[in-house]
Amino acid sequence: MIDTAGKIGWLFALIVSGGWQDLDAGARAAMREGRLAEAESQWKEAIARAESDKEINPGVVDCLIGLAWLYDKRGDTAESERLYELAMRTVEGVKGGDSAAYADRLPDLAALYRRHGKSWHSDLLFQRLIKIRENTSGKNSTEVATALEMYSRFLQSEGRQAEATKTAEKAHTIRDSLTDAQPQQ
Repeated sequence: MIDTAGKIGWLFALIVSGGWQDLDAGARAAMREGRLAEAESQWKEAIARAESDKEINPGVVDCLIGLAWLYDKRGDTAESERLYELAMRTVEGVKGGDSAAYADRLPDLAALYRRHGKSWHSDLLFQRLIKIRENTSGKNSTEVATALEMYSRFLQSEGRQAEATKTAEKAHTIRDSLTDAQPQQ
């Protein structure tokens, strides 16, 4: 005898499990089109759905970050920062504060702080990004070179040209060493 109820239940669970993603995608589209109230509502519902499905990262985290950018767009810097920081604490709790997953989120938080006039905080986040990348990928890795390039652009935008040049040169040296290490074909 075929267990139809079990198969239907499994299929229903599969369909429902993608729910937060659909809401997140809808919220992102609504925000792009300037429908901020609709985007906010969809993200809040997406967060609730992701929480109930125990889809913390990326589910809850991605939706919190989307909501943070929405509040930033509205000019509510305090709520924007609070939500992004909550997302980061969530990633830290799930993956660890020294994980690649945590590091992946740092550049956008640094950009948010810079937009809010907190460049000193952005600077610290870029330095932390570089340290994490060195620990997770090795000091002479593509990931470290990319982090250094991001930091160099930040330094340049802050008018710290000498530091920016030195940081860019370090990134270039790493990339050159990686190119030299590849076998010639």
